[in-house]
Amino acid sequence: MSELETQVLIIGGGVLGTAIARELSRYKVDVTLVEKEVDFGWGSTKANMCIVCQGGDALEFRKEYHRSRLVWESIPLTEPLCRQLAVPFKRIGELTIFKDNEGMAKYQKLKTRAESLGITTHQFIDRDTLRQMEPNVTKEAIGALYDPMIAITDPVRLTMALAENARQNGVNILTGTEVLDISSGVDEFEVQTSQGSIKSKFIVNAAGMFVDKVAAMANADDFVVFPIKGYVGILDKKVGGLVEHEIHARPEAPGESNIITPTVYGNLIIGTPMKLARRNDYSTTRQMAEIGLRNAQKLVPDISEGDIINSFAGFLMFRNWELGWHECVVSPSRSVPRFISVSIGYPGVSAAPATGKKAVKLLTQEGLKLEENPNFNPYRKAITDFSKLSDEEKGALIAEDNRYGHVVCRCEMVTEGEVVEAIGRGATTLDGVKFRTRAGMGRCQGGFCSPRVISILARQLGIPEEEVTKKGGESRHLLYQSKQLLGVRE
Repeated sequence: MSELETQVLIIGGGVLGTAIARELSRYKVDVTLVEKEVDFGWGSTKANMCIVCQGGDALEFRKEYHRSRLVWESIPLTEPLCRQLAVPFKRIGELTIFKDNEGMAKYQKLKTRAESLGITTHQFIDRDTLRQMEPNVTKEAIGALYDPMIAITDPVRLTMALAENARQNGVNILTGTEVLDISSGVDEFEVQTSQGSIKSKFIVNAAGMFVDKVAAMANADDFVVFPIKGYVGILDKKVGGLVEHEIHARPEAPGESNIITPTVYGNLIIGTPMKLARRNDYSTTRQMAEIGLRNAQKLVPDISEGDIINSFAGFLMFRNWELGWHECVVSPSRSVPRFISVSIGYPGVSAAPATGKKAVKLLTQEGLKLEENPNFNPYRKAITDFSKLSDEEKGALIAEDNRYGHVVCRCEMVTEGEVVEAIGRGATTLDGVKFRTRAGMGRCQGGFCSPRVISILARQLGIPEEEVTKKGGESRHLLYQSKQLLGVRE
């Protein structure tokens, strides 16, 4: 790409950007989405607890706030969306435990607030009922506030599915394309990227951690956001049965996050402290891990350090962090016409469906003319999950393509056929395969399957194995062949 023209340019391929792209693909409009990474959902979206909820803290604030409204409007939309896109979705319910009557009184206020907003699913359960539902929860808990509507999904897979479906419906999607500068003209923008220039009538800025930086390029930064760093620990599947619901407790200290939740794949994940931090500092520390483990053990004492198989840090962009809560940015610029910025903070995945619709509405208010696309197809087929097939189905598939009979990832039982499917869907890296198939997400964290996946990627992409990367850029696993190293030494 040296020069491109489009009607609507979406900057950012996280869950919000791809949700907007997919929503726009319902209409006859020329849309381009650019993402600076080589794949989708690797920024703020990945730093997610996988929970689909109305946001308990949002219940404490007025309904007219953007974030609260978008989350509530998304609740009935998320499950049908996941079904259309063949993305895992499971209702697990939430148990917010309390250890004394004072804690119960606080949750009574939340329950009353929810009921005033028409949310009537919350109910109190006593100690005995809590023990029946979750035998491994701390014995200090005397009860819990139960919300059966809380669900879980896979945020990154949802993002990739949204991008894939948007592309199927005509959206032009460019990865590895970083926005470097934006010039605002009378009728259009000229956007300089790492791959060339793009002229666009409208811009939707969904750049996640850099939403304010991108807005500043166009002098449209009429808002302030704060980078908040969080840490997530992933537990081995062998302890996945310790809890069946999301277990939550109000933090005992500012910045703490006391959450344990199942995933749709059988692991548990634990949430840990959030604090202001430097962008791009994805480092994790022993202190963060210790605090996270200690908080998790306050909820479920049987969790141990040895159960943690991986951990990562990520960022959310909050507004008004100094006030103890955060409101979102989903609005056109007050000074630059046809420029819309979108940032949700937590829980962004929960708000994505309604945010997509809201952004489209704002675009029309800014002057975009829309006509429905009669060829819009809302459905997308999932990559084969060989492990979930019956023996008869497995045999038939292997007879058709023997690559499905070759297990590449033993921990997650992922076959070569699934890896090839993932590459056909756009995976060009180890992480691209991992997030589409789970190859490398088991106990050994890729120790067994990584060399095999690298070999398949090299073969399918027609590149040397040394050029295969973990997540693009310089993140190569193999620097050179052993024979080359020996030759240099000789």
